[in-house]
Amino acid sequence: MEEIKLTFENLLNDSPVDEANRHQAKDHISRLIEEELVESRSGVIYTDKDYRTLKVGEAAINGVKERVGRWAQLRNDLMLKVKHKQLSERNSEFDVNQKKLLESKEEQKSAARDVFMQDNHYVDLKRDHEQTKQRYETMRAEMGGKPPVKRKLSLYMISILLIGFIEWFINYSTFNMKYPPGIAFGVTVLIAISIALASHFHGALLKQRVALFATHRRKEHKRQELIYQSFFTLLLVIAMAIVTYNRYDLLVDQLINSGGASLPGLAGQEQGQSSVWSELWPFILMNLLVWIVGVAISYFTHDSQPDYQEALSDYSKAKGKYHKVDKGLKEEENRIEQEFEVKFKANSNSQASHVDISKQLNSLVERLIAKEQSLIAQAVSVINETLEKHQTMLVTALRQHGFEDVKVGPDQLSINQYKERDVTVDAYYVRKVLSMELV
Repeated sequence: MEEIKLTFENLLNDSPVDEANRHQAKDHISRLIEEELVESRSGVIYTDKDYRTLKVGEAAINGVKERVGRWAQLRNDLMLKVKHKQLSERNSEFDVNQKKLLESKEEQKSAARDVFMQDNHYVDLKRDHEQTKQRYETMRAEMGGKPPVKRKLSLYMISILLIGFIEWFINYSTFNMKYPPGIAFGVTVLIAISIALASHFHGALLKQRVALFATHRRKEHKRQELIYQSFFTLLLVIAMAIVTYNRYDLLVDQLINSGGASLPGLAGQEQGQSSVWSELWPFILMNLLVWIVGVAISYFTHDSQPDYQEALSDYSKAKGKYHKVDKGLKEEENRIEQEFEVKFKANSNSQASHVDISKQLNSLVERLIAKEQSLIAQAVSVINETLEKHQTMLVTALRQHGFEDVKVGPDQLSINQYKERDVTVDAYYVRKVLSMELV
């Protein structure tokens, strides 16, 4: 690095154009004019395509080209060293460590992702989430964007339990008087469950009857629904038959034990029969009323579209499980990112010297570019001063010696036309002559 800096300073302090001027003799152009006057006796002064004579071209440009060319060669060699140094800095231990850290981070993230996804069934949960979402959104589109009836499960369960309690109070006394307490308890619970289930499915059928038996549904699906509902209807009939029979039998026993009547239905005992049924019908109606209330509750808690509520419920559950696992996956990836961020920062801090070297090189290159532009401008000025001076002196000398008819250059210009001709050079020409590319 010190050698590069020293070379920079030498180039910045060098003045090749001034050196070229010092070696230029003051009467050199005059001698060129004398030689060109001798050649002009042929009637023609030969020039290049830019109307510069060969002698003045060498005199004006060669000195500058030689000395500035050496400077340019040193400059080109230096720029190659700078590029090599910058490349070595980029390929330094800092960059190697950074690359290794990046590769290690991606490997660790990939391994952690695979383990996490396998342990938490991530792929299965994501698939369930997408399938339930598609199912729900399809049904929602079919319903015109209307959401399903919000299911209040806790309120519904309380209502079902309330029906069970009512059934308990209505029927337990009947079974308790005929059977041992354990059997009475079990039968009462079974009757209550049966009526609650029947009311639940009958209410759902009542609410969803239009969709379940729509013309587009297949016959086997309708038949399956009828069998399905027939089962719970049979369950209701059996439950009602059991409680009605046992209540009827209990009332008949009470009438017989009281000695005031005989078994109902026998000839000549119409009064006793009327007394039993007058007690039995309110009991039957109470059980039917419980079933009707259950049907009403089920009707208002179900949606008119079958499985619409279930689709939303399944989607909500799948979404919750998937998002929970996905959040855990992102947290694990973020933890790894933060872990390696600390390592990246430590590696960057240890390479502050490399950054400082790069800044120094960039600063020196900027100064060298400014110096180069100044040299080019100075070279253009010096060359043009010589070319213009030569042009003026040549025209004057030709006139003084009576060579007014001499033709100049490839287009055979007159002296006056040659005098008006621009023979100067620009920065592009100088860079081309010196083979100096822009940095």
